[in-house]
Amino acid sequence: MAGPTPTLRLIPLIPAMIPLAAEIHRAAFGAESWDAKSLGEILAMPGAQGRFAVDGGDQPLGFLLSLHILDTAELLTLAIDPTHQRHGIGTILVRNFLENAKHSGGTNAFLEVAADNIAAISLYKREGFVHEGYRRDYYHRGCNIRVDAYVFCHRLAQI
Repeated sequence: MAGPTPTLRLIPLIPAMIPLAAEIHRAAFGAESWDAKSLGEILAMPGAQGRFAVDGGDQPLGFLLSLHILDTAELLTLAIDPTHQRHGIGTILVRNFLENAKHSGGTNAFLEVAADNIAAISLYKREGFVHEGYRRDYYHRGCNIRVDAYVFCHRLAQI
């Protein structure tokens, strides 16, 4: 893995940035991506927050969207522009998510990830998430292909 962009910054994901987030999500997930309307609706939910990773020229490279309710934080989606994947941007966003969750009084963080998303699973395990279950046939792919979702949890007291 190459090092992240030296001038990488995390900024709040605000409603005006939703179209950019939707473009990155589409590039990262293709037909399974969430559109701008869906992302905007999620960001408007109480407890929702997002972070954009931008380079020195404020070019968006990726984002993370999460939901924080009481003592639990859920990582809803993490999308990195494919041209910037494997540069540590996802790691920085996930670490920021975990730190924010713990700082806001969270005790647990969880997420769901497609069982065939090996890169994401590797990232989450490296950052302390533990596989705790699955949702059978959760993701629907083209040609009637269905993929399980793995449920991962992170006990925030460990960080």
